[in-house]
Amino acid sequence: MSTLPPFHRAPSRRLPPPLLLAIALWWPAVTAPAQERERPAPRERVVVVDSVSVIDVDAKRVTAMRRIVIRGDSIVAVESVSAMPTDSVDEYVNARGAFAIPGLVDHHVHLVQGMTAALERGARGGVTMVQAMAGDNRVAGEYARASRAKEIVAPEIAYASVMAGPDFFADPRFIGASDGFPVGKAPWAQAVTAETDIPTAVAAARGSGAEVLKLYAMIDSALAARLTAEAHRQGMRVVAHGTVFPARPLQLAAAGVDVLTHAPYLSWQGAAEVRPEDSWKRRDGPYATVRADGPELTAVLAAMKAHGTYLEPTLWVFSRPDVPPVVAKWGAQLTVRAQAVGVPILAGTDGFVERDTTALPVIHRELQRLVEAGLTPAAALAAATTIPAREMRRARTHGAVAPGRVADIVLLDANPLGDIRNTTRIRAVVLRGRVLAR
Repeated sequence: MSTLPPFHRAPSRRLPPPLLLAIALWWPAVTAPAQERERPAPRERVVVVDSVSVIDVDAKRVTAMRRIVIRGDSIVAVESVSAMPTDSVDEYVNARGAFAIPGLVDHHVHLVQGMTAALERGARGGVTMVQAMAGDNRVAGEYARASRAKEIVAPEIAYASVMAGPDFFADPRFIGASDGFPVGKAPWAQAVTAETDIPTAVAAARGSGAEVLKLYAMIDSALAARLTAEAHRQGMRVVAHGTVFPARPLQLAAAGVDVLTHAPYLSWQGAAEVRPEDSWKRRDGPYATVRADGPELTAVLAAMKAHGTYLEPTLWVFSRPDVPPVVAKWGAQLTVRAQAVGVPILAGTDGFVERDTTALPVIHRELQRLVEAGLTPAAALAAATTIPAREMRRARTHGAVAPGRVADIVLLDANPLGDIRNTTRIRAVVLRGRVLAR
């Protein structure tokens, strides 16, 4: 085969204009790196839960023979079974005879390392969202991330940063949560005084990923008010123990705290004296001399209602065998009074799950304690569904089985509006669109 001599130029051959245009349009497509080409978005999975009775918790209404259509992690339709069925279904659940309620919320848990299995147990037991109330936010944050990424089966997780007076940081739990920091200096576990730079301290607490600032102990009313105002300014909610020693519940409600937790701790409103050191014996309130329906607590409940403060009673944790019965009795009496005057009630356990790996999460027992105290089953169910969705600023996305809400659903074999114990009769749980069989 002959070759062209050096510097010899081959004769020019012009391509017709239409062919040049075709090449120009074709060339970039075949030469662009594969990662730069447009790819179609993956199709979201479609799950249909058919022939189910849907409970509207706020309306206390049951609508039978409904079809719930889920695309991805959202509910897109709650329709009659006679409606035109969805064309493409990836997973079909025949829920005939079942009742659908929103996923349950445990508003008061504590998370530590090694709880991956416990979180899955909680999710399979109907708890689809939790509020972690103080601990190491590095741990809570990693669980929250892994849950969002669906790397683990776990509820949605929100978490808090805690503040207390310096002397309370002798508590070994606070020392453990501060690992790697001087005690009282971790952003999520800070010792505070009247001299603390409040805006900076709250910013650090918020910067750890916390949605909530929790006021724990040894904080006076002036400092509680400053912390609450600054937390609200920075977009955080504020939860406080019923008394934070020396600040009493009436002062905390007046400061605008969003939630008072542990109903028996509110008994300290009627104590003759409340000292910082009393925080070490906070469970041992003056129950014999301060009535739950007395004038001191009447004033507290009126202030809570006026300021929009929620009550989180945590009745279950006070009904354990190691707690004197008077504590649970007093807390139950206050809870039913609070609900009667219009204070919203939140279901939280301060426990989440027990060591018994076959047991359901203890939120079910908290709901039973609320009903035993005097709440209706509907009111107890609202305390673990619609009410925490509002308090946690998720009312538009959670708390109902309705189009546009996150697909967190518990399918029950019996109606909990008739008997709250039926929340334990779980057929299946839908966690952000994923069906979890019991």
